[in-house]
Amino acid sequence: MHRTWIAAALVAGVALVGRLSAQTVVFSEVMYEPPGGSASAEAEFLELLNPGRVSIDLSGASFASGLTFTFPTPYLLPPGARAVICRNRALFEARYGPVSGLLPGNYSGALNNGGESLLLNDAAGLPLAQLKYGVDGDWPSRAAGNGGSIELVDPAKDPANAANWRASTEYFGSPGREGSGPRNRVVVNELLAHTDPPLEDAVELYNRTTQPIDLGGWFLSNDLADPFRYRIPAGTVIPPRGFRVIYEYQFNLLDPGPGRTGFTFGAARGGVVTLLSADAQGQPVAWEDVQEFPASPNGVSFGRHPDGEGPFRLMQRMTLGTGIDNTLDPLLINLFRQGLGGTNAPHAVGPVVFRRLRHAAPAGEIEFVELQNVSSVPVPLFDPAYPTNGWRIEGGIGFTFTEPQTMEPGARWILANTNNPTAVRRLLGLPESQVVLGPYSGQLASEGERLTLVRPDTPQLPPRPDAGFVPYYVVDDLDYRSEAPWPSDATAADRCLARIDLTAPTHLPSNWRSEPLGAVPPSRPEVAVERLPGGQVRLRTAGDRDAGFVLERVTISGAGSVTAVATVLRASYTTPPGVVRADGRVERTFELGTGESAEMWRIRLDP
Repeated sequence: MHRTWIAAALVAGVALVGRLSAQTVVFSEVMYEPPGGSASAEAEFLELLNPGRVSIDLSGASFASGLTFTFPTPYLLPPGARAVICRNRALFEARYGPVSGLLPGNYSGALNNGGESLLLNDAAGLPLAQLKYGVDGDWPSRAAGNGGSIELVDPAKDPANAANWRASTEYFGSPGREGSGPRNRVVVNELLAHTDPPLEDAVELYNRTTQPIDLGGWFLSNDLADPFRYRIPAGTVIPPRGFRVIYEYQFNLLDPGPGRTGFTFGAARGGVVTLLSADAQGQPVAWEDVQEFPASPNGVSFGRHPDGEGPFRLMQRMTLGTGIDNTLDPLLINLFRQGLGGTNAPHAVGPVVFRRLRHAAPAGEIEFVELQNVSSVPVPLFDPAYPTNGWRIEGGIGFTFTEPQTMEPGARWILANTNNPTAVRRLLGLPESQVVLGPYSGQLASEGERLTLVRPDTPQLPPRPDAGFVPYYVVDDLDYRSEAPWPSDATAADRCLARIDLTAPTHLPSNWRSEPLGAVPPSRPEVAVERLPGGQVRLRTAGDRDAGFVLERVTISGAGSVTAVATVLRASYTTPPGVVRADGRVERTFELGTGESAEMWRIRLDP
């Protein structure tokens, strides 16, 4: 009797564990709009995953919404296993072949291409798994008929969070197995998307691996819905850690061949560049890279820095492997086409940047964004040829510089959510001369969002079909957050988020700090430059003892003068080799060759 009671208790315990674990079965992949158009519409599938440590009893489980399908009895889903159901088994098997975990039969109904709610109940009618997917907002848009499914990134995290889903790298999805995720083997490293004749568009690819990769048969395109526009010729090999450039004269042929379409990137409105790998039969395999991009100025490239990594942003100049760049004569088109790729230039910074913002002001209080001209010249915040076309801030807030206004070098302007500039100056401890503009529309999100500063380009002119359209391209953008690694204390009522190095990219959380609202920037430190025998230079600096600053652009030219420029930073940096004198000055002596510029170096004055 005693043993029987123990056995019954163990059985009940196992059943309880199974039922609790059943709440953790998740929808892990959804192919709701298969690529291939109407002929492939029934190639849908749905995948479930058991992320737990015990088997899940799915016997008799059925959908309460979205689909009609009943799981067979008995049916246990082992730990880590995946179950796949499909709409048309014959079509599914013709595309995927044998798939682990594929259940017999088909489901009735169809997955909604515009998003819907799926609810799977166990045989007793209790919820097992639920998902409400969409196609907009943070939901991956590429899965909407453009090749790929949506797949759950982390089963341990909330499946209701759109950010926990991604478009599959595999063109047809990966039913019955875990998706590979971003491949990052060969990436679009540089894109010249806006060119006026005779200059032409170009795409630079970069091999991030240590092995050569044959690109023959892969596809390049400017259209997600038609990624097969240009097929890379057989035998095209990209070397390890090397480059390959494909030019417009190659992918914009008058007669591109059957099933192909000549194209340019025509970046007046921005666009997309796609790289899709394929097998020997020309069947698509995986998205190697997909990069969306905004409008760009004529002759200025988008690119990654360093090569193969980092965000895809406008660069200081094109670096496609020749001396031709956006400052040289584009009539040298034949030389331009000889470029085989090269190390990318740094991202462009400025001339006006986001310096700081108060994004978590208490309700009803002043919030603001501060801009700074980091260049050495005045910057008109309008198109001088078309003065009514002003710069704009877009994103969570909206503001247009409607008057022809010019920022002087080093100037800092405040844009606030109020039309009371006196109150803004009082809050920040600024003088009456401080420029304060506003109000802007919208509200800064305390949890984080993206802000973009854009400037107008020349309007499209006849005979273009969009004549009169004004392209805007990005000058600076900031995608800030309120949690680590971003400085979380910047959300305090008496603090703001402040940029440390105005010449460094905005996307680095390490380049931002929390700063008191009333912080008064230190004055520019004085720089004493003394030329010594033997080609040496001695620099002496003095300034606020708690202020970091940079000394840069130190140049010697024969018997010419020595120049130094000091740039103020609110940060701490490692003290370079040198001497901190008793009077607080920092002294450093170093060698420079004739005509040579010293690398940027940083000093922290000890408090």
